[in-house]
Amino acid sequence: MTTDGRDTRWAEHRIVRRRELVSQALRAIRLHGPGVGMDEIAAQAGTSKPVIYRHFGDRAGLYAAVVESVHEFIHAGLTTTLETSDVTDLATLTADLADTYLSLVDRDPHIYRFVLTPPTRGEHVDPSGALPSVMGQHVAEVIATRLAEAGLDEGYARTWGHGIIGFIRSAADEWMAAEPREPRAVVVARISALFTPAFMGALEE
Repeated sequence: MTTDGRDTRWAEHRIVRRRELVSQALRAIRLHGPGVGMDEIAAQAGTSKPVIYRHFGDRAGLYAAVVESVHEFIHAGLTTTLETSDVTDLATLTADLADTYLSLVDRDPHIYRFVLTPPTRGEHVDPSGALPSVMGQHVAEVIATRLAEAGLDEGYARTWGHGIIGFIRSAADEWMAAEPREPRAVVVARISALFTPAFMGALEE
């Protein structure tokens, strides 16, 4: 079965158009806040709500696309931290990841609060998406290497890696929802206060 070139071009057009609409939705969220309405998003995109629904199905579909875009941004930032942090010091690595995560979400507070507020109607969307699982696996691989070098059981790596990311994300969610918010450095220091002695004790076993 051959694929019509027009079908391919149309599929590519739809992908590009969806990205454009997500970009405009992000701009609308920054302008109007996390409670932005579909009318405001459509106006920002210079189109109509039926056009947006045609590309995303409903508000939940657009929400899911925005969440995916936000998670791609956070994933890229955390990956950079993994590549540049001192992976031989797990306590420092955890503090660096926490500081990076909080810094990234603090850069666009309206958008992150939008992500934390899934639609009340339509398809259920998990706001955490696949990000914790993906990043947890990345961190687990780094920890496994560190444990192997120390001659310790690598079996801890998976639990620690996913646990670190889950803890940081939950702390960030609570921090972003608070009014007023404490300084980022305070939250990072508290995370470090928990994980630094924990890793010191565990790695000395």
